[in-house]
Amino acid sequence: MKIVGILGILLFLFGGLVLLIGLVVCVNTWTSDYASSACQQAEKDKPKFAEAKEQCGSITSDCYRQATIGLTSEDDCEHNTAFMNRQMIIGVVVAVVGGLLGFVGLLMGVAGFLRGRKKAVAAA
Repeated sequence: MKIVGILGILLFLFGGLVLLIGLVVCVNTWTSDYASSACQQAEKDKPKFAEAKEQCGSITSDCYRQATIGLTSEDDCEHNTAFMNRQMIIGVVVAVVGGLLGFVGLLMGVAGFLRGRKKAVAAA
């Protein structure tokens, strides 16, 4: 049963590492201004898009494309927001899986060493 205890300790360490990685991803995503800055820039650039549409007519023309190069659109805002939401979900899932692995590893480690000690005492 000591092998179960050793495997439990290794699983506990691995789970702790995965939990730590997930928490770092969550904190970095939570404190990032990647999506909010893109949305602010898109709001500032909205009049420029309208001006380019009035000037060029069609949004598929080369004139419109040349006039809007380097501007941030609403689609960019939505894309960045969706990306950050997915990143947060992935971080939370990784943290939960790491926490569960660590907990199971802790239980395996304690149970393995306690049962191994009881069998050793009973054999003596």
